[in-house]
Amino acid sequence: MKQAKTDRRVKYTNMLLRDALVVSLQKEHISNITVKSLCVNRSTFYAHYKDPYDLLHHIEREVLDNIRRYLEKQDYESDKRPISFQVLNRILEYVRDKADLFRALMSENSDASFQMEVMKLAQLDLFHPDNKLSKQMQGYLTVFGITGCISILHKWLMNGMAESTTEISEFILNILYHGTASFE
Repeated sequence: MKQAKTDRRVKYTNMLLRDALVVSLQKEHISNITVKSLCVNRSTFYAHYKDPYDLLHHIEREVLDNIRRYLEKQDYESDKRPISFQVLNRILEYVRDKADLFRALMSENSDASFQMEVMKLAQLDLFHPDNKLSKQMQGYLTVFGITGCISILHKWLMNGMAESTTEISEFILNILYHGTASFE
């Protein structure tokens, strides 16, 4: 019986620490966030995490795992749209549903590698099998595409997500597969 109370308190403490970090990330860069600014009792913090970076990485891993589980639960067979659209749209739905968290995690105050990992989950295939680009050039194009997606996602979040996930997914894929000339 005592163990259940401890587990509930630990979960509650972790939730409070995560929430405090998310709020702090909306105001300042992770490098400027101190343990003292996150909680009253530093020993409580250190019982769970090494430093604010450790807490941030824990949150990021948890979010990526949750997105993967969310994507695995989806039925892609019933939707007739391309799989790249379906996966990207599902990721955007997840982001929309957790907008406050993602505003912090996708901001310039957070970790850029996490942002890359989120977009890699979309498995956007930028290359036709017959393409003549070298591996190095394909790498450049991949980075260009992913960072563009991140920038669109960030702007969409910061603008209050006025467009639907479908509109943003179609917009991103149109740019990736047809370039900006397709909007003329």
